[in-house]
Amino acid sequence: MAPLRRFLVICAVGIWLGGLTLYSLVVVRNAHRVFISHYKVGLVTQRVTEELNLIGAGALVLMLFNAIASWNAATRRIRAGLAASLGLAVLAHGAVFLLHRFMDGMLQGGGLGISDSPTFHRPHEHYLIATAFEWGAGLSYLLFAILGWRQEDAVRSGQK
Repeated sequence: MAPLRRFLVICAVGIWLGGLTLYSLVVVRNAHRVFISHYKVGLVTQRVTEELNLIGAGALVLMLFNAIASWNAATRRIRAGLAASLGLAVLAHGAVFLLHRFMDGMLQGGGLGISDSPTFHRPHEHYLIATAFEWGAGLSYLLFAILGWRQEDAVRSGQK
C-alpha cells in the first residue's frame, strides 16, 4: 500500500505544482500576447485557476493522508516539517480560494474590463503571494515526505 500512496502523492503534488508553474511562467504571459486584453486574459485565467484550485485541494487531501500514514515512523524533525509545510499549504490554499471568489465578483460581463481596476490589483497581488506560499510549501512538503518515506522504510526493514 505504501508504494501506491507515495505514487499518488507524487502525481497529485506534481500535477498541482507543475500546473501552477506552467501557468505562471507560460500561460499568463502568452495569453497576454494573444489577447492583448486584461479582461480576456482574466476570463481564461479565471477558469484555469478554478481547476488548479480543485487539483490543489485534492493534492492537499492526499498530502494529509500521507502525513498521517508516515507519522509514527517519522522523526520529530520530519513530523515538524510535514506539519508546518502542510499547514502553510492549507492556509495559503484557503486564502487563494477566498481571494479567487472575491476577484470573480469584480469581473464585469460583456468584455468591458475589470470593475474598479485599482481595487482589483491589491487582492490580485495577495492572491499571487498566497499562490507563491502554497507552491513553496508544497515543494517543502515533498522534501519532508521523501525523508519520511526513507524513515518508514528503515523502520520496516528494522534499521531504525
